[in-house]
Amino acid sequence: MRIPVFLVLLSAFLGGSQALQVKTDPAEEVIVVEGQKNVNLLCLIDEPMDFCIVKLPGAPAPFAASDKLPAPVEGITYYGLPWSSGSCGITIDTIKPIHDGPFECTVSVKGQTYKGQINIALSGEAVAPEPPVIELASNVDSRNGEFEFGKKVTMKCVSRNGWPGAKLSWYLDGVKLTEDVGAEFSETSNRRTTVQQIYRRAIAVEDNRKKVTCRAEHTAYPGGFMETSLPIKLKKVYTNEKPEVQKEELKESVKPKPPQLTVSSVVAQRNGAFKVGSNLVVQCVSKDGNPPAGFLWFLNDQLIYEGLSAPFTSKSSRGSTVQQTLTLPLKQTDDGKVLICKARHPEGSEETRLKISTYN
Repeated sequence: MRIPVFLVLLSAFLGGSQALQVKTDPAEEVIVVEGQKNVNLLCLIDEPMDFCIVKLPGAPAPFAASDKLPAPVEGITYYGLPWSSGSCGITIDTIKPIHDGPFECTVSVKGQTYKGQINIALSGEAVAPEPPVIELASNVDSRNGEFEFGKKVTMKCVSRNGWPGAKLSWYLDGVKLTEDVGAEFSETSNRRTTVQQIYRRAIAVEDNRKKVTCRAEHTAYPGGFMETSLPIKLKKVYTNEKPEVQKEELKESVKPKPPQLTVSSVVAQRNGAFKVGSNLVVQCVSKDGNPPAGFLWFLNDQLIYEGLSAPFTSKSSRGSTVQQTLTLPLKQTDDGKVLICKARHPEGSEETRLKISTYN
């Protein structure tokens, strides 16, 4: 059967227009407090932009957000890559009460306009989190604070009970680290947020006497941030001393509790659905197993390889707890799929599931 040409063209046109949409970072909403510094609002689209106009609460009128033009509003600077990269955004230097409300961006691509929106929610007074701490996984051999060359070290930085949550970042002797850094995972209860992030590093010879630092940025901290550091000292490998034989008590195999999936509190949701174009950040936890469980992740029947943090293991008298964070960029085609975290163990495997619903 021959299909009329105009139907083919119409189908192609509709398919193309549906495929393009503005993605925002943060997705949908950002919770801020008065006085908070350097809040970034970003709009992205998968094609070069012709122009980008933004509307900011408190600004007298919409204005062009461009890396080539200064913002006409005091305290506002451009944020993002050039328009040719499909990016535009702004940085608010200091949050004020007038900034409460919707931030809107209107972008043009090939003569068609598309809109994005981030709700700026001003929420009470800032509460400084506890000082950040670095925790080492229990399977990391670091007796006497020394590490073995070539071995991978898994560590976790935790910032507890701040409002809003702190922003975490990692450094090695002042140089920012980006590889092998897991996604931030946040849990919020009673207007207090705990944020954690996992980092894994293979210790190299040149790391000796350097230090790994976790920085927690928060508007309520004096100076805007607090840091904690872990010094790296290599074990002496070349020695005539006989290595100490470590005797570990043998324990029976214990099946862990069924795994649990938790969605990060910063993930944009609407009635249990997740926004297309945003990142779904989830954490899977297996508790009280011996030996510790290992995880496999699936989206429907498809094994997931990317977006996984290193597993972090901790021990107690009840057994080992393992946690791992997944960052999954959501697409329209993910609607109705099932995310599966499977905990494998010699005493038997169990899994937990999350059905994904999406909205635009």
